[in-house]
Amino acid sequence: MGVRLSNYRRVIQAFFFSLFLVLLAITSKQISLPFPTELFLVADPLIALVSLLSGVPFRHEMLFALITVAVTLMLGRVFCGYACPMGALLDLFAPLSRVLKIKRGSFARLKTLPVITLTIILIMSIFGINILMLLDPLAMLTRTTTVAVFPGIDYVLSTIADSLYTNRNIAPLVDKTVWKLSGILIYDDQRAFLSAQWMIALFAFVVSLNALGNRFWCRYVCPLGGLLGIIGRAPLYRRKVAVESCTNCLKCANNCNMEAISDDGLKTNAASCVLCLKCRNNCPQEAISVDLKPELSNPMPSRRTAIATVGATMVAAYTVPLNKWPEPDELTLIRPPGALKEPAFLDKCVRCGACLKACPTNVLQPALLQYGVEAVWTPYLDFNLSVCDWSCNACGKACPTGAIEHLKLKAKQKFVLGVAEIDRGKCIPWIAGHGCGICVELCPLPDKAIIIEERPTNYGKMAVLPIVVKDKCIGCGICEKKCPLPRRKAIKVFPTKFEGGQDLFYTLDNRDGMG
Repeated sequence: MGVRLSNYRRVIQAFFFSLFLVLLAITSKQISLPFPTELFLVADPLIALVSLLSGVPFRHEMLFALITVAVTLMLGRVFCGYACPMGALLDLFAPLSRVLKIKRGSFARLKTLPVITLTIILIMSIFGINILMLLDPLAMLTRTTTVAVFPGIDYVLSTIADSLYTNRNIAPLVDKTVWKLSGILIYDDQRAFLSAQWMIALFAFVVSLNALGNRFWCRYVCPLGGLLGIIGRAPLYRRKVAVESCTNCLKCANNCNMEAISDDGLKTNAASCVLCLKCRNNCPQEAISVDLKPELSNPMPSRRTAIATVGATMVAAYTVPLNKWPEPDELTLIRPPGALKEPAFLDKCVRCGACLKACPTNVLQPALLQYGVEAVWTPYLDFNLSVCDWSCNACGKACPTGAIEHLKLKAKQKFVLGVAEIDRGKCIPWIAGHGCGICVELCPLPDKAIIIEERPTNYGKMAVLPIVVKDKCIGCGICEKKCPLPRRKAIKVFPTKFEGGQDLFYTLDNRDGMG
C-alpha cells in the first residue's frame, strides 16, 4: 500500500486539481452531474460546520463533508495530502523553500496556530461573523481562480480566436469551438472583478510563505487543516516504524514537509501527517510502513494556547461588528437573486466566490470596504458593469451554504432585486421632451416594468416620457446598464427598502461630490 500510494500521489493530486478546475469552469453551464459542481466546497468540513453554527439547516450536500470526515477518521489528514487542490498547488511551489533554507523546527511554536484560527472562526460564526472564512483554503482557491485565472484564460483564448477568424478556411471551426467554450472559458465580454488585486495579493502571500518552508500555510495557518488535524488525531491507519531496523539516520524527519515526525524519527504527530509517505521512500532501511494504530506523538494544545485563543476570539468578535458600512452606501447594495436578508446573508456567506464564477454576465462583484468590514468579498450586483440575466439562476445553485437560495427559474424571474428610479434631472426625454427610450425598449419583462406616458416635462411641455411601474419592476439592471448617459446614469436600481424617488439621487450626488 505504501509503495503504491507514494508512487502515484502526484497523479492523484493532479487528478483532483484538474477536477477542481473543470468543475469550477462548468459552474455557469449548470450541467447535470451525479455530484454538484461545487463539490470541493461542499466536501469542506469547515464550510459545513460554520454553516451549521450560523443557523443553516442540514442540507443533503453536506453529506460530502461527512465523507471527508469519515476518510479523515480512518486515514488522518489524507485529504490535505492527496485531494486538496490548494495543497497540490503549494507542493508545486515547493522549490521556494530552498530560497531561505530555514532550519527544521524553527517555527515549532506556531504548531497550534491552525487550531487557534479554527477556534476563533467557529466561535465568531456562532455570533454571525464569518469574515475569517476568507482563510478557508478551498474558498480562497475558488475565489482566486475565479477572479484571476479564468479571466486570463478568457483573454488569451479570445485573442487567439480573433486572430484565427481572419483565415476563412478555419473560421467555421474556430466559431464552433468558441461556441462550445462559451460560458466556460470564453465570454462575450472580457470579465473583470473590481477587487481582484486584493484577492490575488492574499493568495500570493500564502504561496510566498513556502519560502519559510514547504507547505508553511498548511502547517501553521490553515484552519481547515486544523479541523482535519483534530478529527484525524487517532486514525486507524498510521505511519509505523520497525524499531529493530531503524538506524536513526533521521532522513524521514529531516525530509518531512509537515514536520510531523518526532526528533528521534520513531513517532508521528497524526494531526500534522498527510500520509504522503515521503518518509517511506527516503528510508534506506525500508523500516517505515503504514499499519493499524502504531504509536503516536500528538501533543495537546497548552493552557496558554487556550487562553490566547479565547482572548483573540473576544477581541475579534467585539471589533468586527463596529465596522458597519456607511449609510449612503446602502443605496447601492443589491445582493444576488435569492440572497437571504442582509444579517442572515452575512452570517452564511463564506466568501468563496463560486457565485462570481457561475454568473454568466459578470454583474456579480466582490465587495471591498464600501459596505463595511463584515461584507468584504461578499457578492453584490454592479449594474455599471453588466446586468442580471432574466433567464439565469446559476448563482443560487453554485452557493455551497444557502446564503443564496437556489430559486427555480420561474421564481427567480419574479424575485425582486430592487426597483428602478428615473432621475428626471438627467433623463433626456424628461429634459428635452423627446429622444432616447432605450430603457423602455430593453426591459425584459413580458409585461413591461417601464412604460411611456404623456406627462409634462421638467419645463412644463407635454411629451411622451418613460415611467417605472414599481409594482412590476424586479431590478434586473438592464435599464441602468444600457442608459446612454456617461458617469451617473439617468436611471438606477435601488434596494427595495428605500423609498424617496428623486431624493435618492440627491443623496448619491451629495455623497459623490456631484451635487
